[in-house]
Amino acid sequence: MGRIQRSEHVFPYGWDVVTAAFWRKYPHPMLPHVEKMDVISRFIDEQGCLHTARLGVCSPINVPSWVTYILGTHYSHVYEESVCDPVSKTLHLRSTNLSYRSIAVVDEICTYAAAESTLGPSQPSTLYTQVSRVNALLPFFSQAFEEYWVERGTATARQGVLAMDELCSGKSSC
Repeated sequence: MGRIQRSEHVFPYGWDVVTAAFWRKYPHPMLPHVEKMDVISRFIDEQGCLHTARLGVCSPINVPSWVTYILGTHYSHVYEESVCDPVSKTLHLRSTNLSYRSIAVVDEICTYAAAESTLGPSQPSTLYTQVSRVNALLPFFSQAFEEYWVERGTATARQGVLAMDELCSGKSSC
């Protein structure tokens, strides 16, 4: 079954600025759960799109303490693939947890796309959309675990938007 968490935000910055900030998003003090993101592979295809695969190392801040107690692990890993298209001005990414998959699978799809500005043609903007699906695999505890993860995901998405806004505005150089 699973639960879905969605968020959307319009950044009052051009796609170029937001995309540049995306690559500097981690590590960031507002997002302490992601300790680092390592590039595994990167290439530019025939259409000029940048394809990147990254591995994230996360601390257990977003994992219930009982999970780390049972599994005895203190770090988790996330795999992310992205395609950045400078012609259509879109950045699509998919990520999934590599750790704790026997307990839950968390898949996330995000898009950053150039958007029509509501502030006028001289003020570019970028639309960010995010959808996460949580499928818990724990008998009797699935619903509670999925609800917890969706609440956590919503809070983390809000923090991510604040961090990106800070990076875009130049208040942070992470």
